[in-house]
Amino acid sequence: MKLDRRTLLRGTCQGAAAVMGLPFLDCFLTSTGKALAATGRPLPTRFGTFFWGCGLTDALWIPKKAGADYEMTVQLKPLAPFRKKLNVFSGLRVPLDAKPNYQHWSGLAAANTGVAPTRGSEFDTKTIDQQVADVVGKGVRFRSVAAAANGDPKQSYSSLGGANALPSEPTPLALYTRLFGPGFQDPTKGDWKPDPRVMLQKSVLSAVAEDRQRVMQNLGAADKARMDQYFTSVRQTEQQLEAELTRPNIEAKVSIPDAPASDIVANNAYPNLQVVTPLMARLGAIAMATDQTRVFNISVSFPQNGMFMPGDPLGFHQSTHEEPVDPKLGYQPRVAEYNVESMELYAALLKELDAIQEGDGTLLDHSLVMAFTDQSYARIHAVDGLPILLAGGANGRMKTGYHITGDSSPVSRVGLTAQRAMGISLDTWGKDSLLVRTPYSELLA
Repeated sequence: MKLDRRTLLRGTCQGAAAVMGLPFLDCFLTSTGKALAATGRPLPTRFGTFFWGCGLTDALWIPKKAGADYEMTVQLKPLAPFRKKLNVFSGLRVPLDAKPNYQHWSGLAAANTGVAPTRGSEFDTKTIDQQVADVVGKGVRFRSVAAAANGDPKQSYSSLGGANALPSEPTPLALYTRLFGPGFQDPTKGDWKPDPRVMLQKSVLSAVAEDRQRVMQNLGAADKARMDQYFTSVRQTEQQLEAELTRPNIEAKVSIPDAPASDIVANNAYPNLQVVTPLMARLGAIAMATDQTRVFNISVSFPQNGMFMPGDPLGFHQSTHEEPVDPKLGYQPRVAEYNVESMELYAALLKELDAIQEGDGTLLDHSLVMAFTDQSYARIHAVDGLPILLAGGANGRMKTGYHITGDSSPVSRVGLTAQRAMGISLDTWGKDSLLVRTPYSELLA
């Protein structure tokens, strides 16, 4: 079978001709509750991430006691309502294996991928949310969704690796439109029915299935690999369309809110973050509760945290470098206040998840949310001792309410533990000195 750039996959759809184009191939070139009541199936386990920049203050966030009876320190106090649903990890190490410490990047990349990055501002492999989405993200409209509370769509820490970062929704209205705009049907209503436009799209994709197999037989190895990658994306589209043709079975008690106002300001000012973060968190929580997605990521800053309080001429990031350490306190007092405010934003996310009743618990009980940052001590761009927090019971697979002292364990142990709790079978996770084989098994139920 001779192929050229104009080759189309052909078939029929409802008695009409259907065609589908091909990607650009080498051969076109010259030789150069625990269960859903309706089905009896277990409630899905959701996964989320929360990112904030510039870390915390060691003297104020690390509990003195390990285990189940740890104290809620000054900087953890905003999370006190969720203490029994929260695990705190301290003393973790970020080995770089002779690679540079890319300021404000190496720490977050190691926590998020299990790999010390080889370049700044890019992940060397898929981020943990995408690895989880590969397993739990099938059969829903969106494999994952990301939101940036500071209004910058580039502030996404969800990536397929390399330059393939997945953009964030930058405003509450944009997030609402993505989740509950065109194409959304409310599964809590009795008049749900498949969208005929979606039915037609799925039929067209199905119609060319036979022809695409014939095309594959006439390709070289490189083109077969490229076509496999292309058809993987097609299969994901088919799965999304299939999800849109199937009414989600839900147990959560939720209602879809009205669209947010278009004039809500999303930027780095803390008063605005106080408004935008819980609003985005609520939309993400409802999307997971209605099974539109099972993976939701939210960031409240870029790594060089631009958060500021009106009237403060320095803001968070600049304060980490310019504010002197108070000789009596032993830390930077204004930076410490920004640290607490970051934890207040994380608490806002957990509050929205915990407010949704679902089955035998709440959405937070049936989720796992990893909060991570880029630095342990931002003043000197230190990464060892990176704070990581895990909230939620992962449908009973994660024990909670513990302070785990890392004892210089690689930071990737948390990622391996999280993925095991999500039901993902992994013997190892990470690379080089970050490669780990042992999760925190004491936390796995």
